[in-house]
Amino acid sequence: MSGLTQRYISKELLHFVGRGMKIDEQFNLFVKIFSEGWITHPPHNPNVSGNLQVNFGASISNNEMYSPEITCFADIPLEDLSLHMGKYSSIGLSFTKDFIAASGGVPVHYLPIAASVNRQKNLGSEDVQKIISEHGHGSLVEHMYETVPKGQYFDEMLKEYHELFHIFRELAQKSDPTPGVSDLFKRVIELEKFLGFHLFSYFKFFDHRKADDDPDNYYFELEWRIVWNIRFTPDDVKTVLIPSKFSRAFREKFPRYIGQVVFTD
Repeated sequence: MSGLTQRYISKELLHFVGRGMKIDEQFNLFVKIFSEGWITHPPHNPNVSGNLQVNFGASISNNEMYSPEITCFADIPLEDLSLHMGKYSSIGLSFTKDFIAASGGVPVHYLPIAASVNRQKNLGSEDVQKIISEHGHGSLVEHMYETVPKGQYFDEMLKEYHELFHIFRELAQKSDPTPGVSDLFKRVIELEKFLGFHLFSYFKFFDHRKADDDPDNYYFELEWRIVWNIRFTPDDVKTVLIPSKFSRAFREKFPRYIGQVVFTD
């Protein structure tokens, strides 16, 4: 039994290039990436990386509140790539999980937006007495809770989080009358930064009710994410994935590459 593995995850993580481009443009972009040894996020400048924009007026359930500068990789076995390639591209490359993890990559946390959350209602003493009088004391717990969609719940709680941290920052700054930034203020900022970069930036909401091949059904990507550009050499590349018509061109451009080549057609 110890030698068995499950095929719904892969031993390598894949990055496909040129979504929305024509196939020849995708290959030209791939050649540029492979030649320069950089996988980058917009604005595709290797010297600009690792920033996080927080859009306070946006919704986290729409994946718009936290916008980190990321490079993304899919944890999908090579045998099961057709669905993913249909959404993105048929040209890409892969790396071992060790390489991506050493570069800072971790899996995202998928959250179904329509999942139910039971939360306690904000009831006053008069509301509690009304419930008891109308339904009996034994039904109190039942009427103290309500069910809301997870997306709505996270949107409300992230709004609360930001408002409270604004208060924490003000209190921390006022706690030390010494000119400059207080140590407590720095600690609050560092905690807020930690949660933004290492927790909220890895939330990914999706609608599980959408069809498997729907571009907005992200769950099948099994995404790993790096909040950074990624530098690599050809020796770091586990597999090159290209349509067979580009085989000769690839070998001519990169004769020293000795890794695996998989045709995606």
